[in-house]
Amino acid sequence: MEFVEFSWMQDEPSLKEALKKTLGSSGQLIKKHFSSKEQDRPVKGRQSYRLPLTFVNHLKINPEYIGPEVRVISENDDFIVLHKPPGVHCHPLNYEDKDTLLNFLVTAGKWESLRINESNYDRGLLYRLDHETSGVMVLAKTEKALRTVRDNFNTAMKRKFYWAIVEGNFDQDGLWTHHFKPTGLKGIKQKVADWPDLTTQEATLSVMKILSQEGKSLVLVNLKTGIRHQIRAQLSHLGFPILGDELYGGKKADRLFLHALRYEFFETVEDPDAELFNIFFDLNSALQMSHDVLGRF
Repeated sequence: MEFVEFSWMQDEPSLKEALKKTLGSSGQLIKKHFSSKEQDRPVKGRQSYRLPLTFVNHLKINPEYIGPEVRVISENDDFIVLHKPPGVHCHPLNYEDKDTLLNFLVTAGKWESLRINESNYDRGLLYRLDHETSGVMVLAKTEKALRTVRDNFNTAMKRKFYWAIVEGNFDQDGLWTHHFKPTGLKGIKQKVADWPDLTTQEATLSVMKILSQEGKSLVLVNLKTGIRHQIRAQLSHLGFPILGDELYGGKKADRLFLHALRYEFFETVEDPDAELFNIFFDLNSALQMSHDVLGRF
């Protein structure tokens, strides 16, 4: 953990009061970073103190990005659309995080896209993708655009399409509804059932096979709802885990082969950076076939 040197101009009865008065820090944030003994310790004016960098820069975005290339797909006054590579987080959880889309935006000089919703680390992101998932990400650049979509997400976001590569010759085309319950430490994994109970959450998707080759299938998923790990858990429950998704029974691979292809809301945004499928499939044929069915899927 990194630290910074800090000093107060005058004596204060406690570190807790000094931090609240000088930095405007909340009691909850102070409790997270300092023990009760440290909080109660008196502060001497002009004496130097070491404070954690993550505490001093709480809710700020580190201006350094470390990770694979992120690409800006399109941008207008209200939204910026990005290609998220696999292995990149959507947003940081503290100032020390440097492997997120928001860090990239800072390094790319797009500070203006992060000057909204500054009391939350997710800023203007309209949704999230798993760390292992690639694909299209949309970020609102104005408070009005953010509220218009987020506050009406279920009606504003019309359709969400994903590509996935699964093991075997997929034969479960159709509309599927299952019932989910988080399990494991901090709900790390979803347990899927065919029937509900009082502890489960219902989720639905449609899935269609585009083509099969080399013992694997490329499927197009229309995500009707959107709970954590939904596509991954449902495809596994149907007997076709995603390649690279070892958490849900998939075979080990270079990455998890799930890609957010297209989001439709006020305007359609699509991620053309889907070169990962070249490993198994004729990309041009896959693109043509998937686009042929988008209108009726």
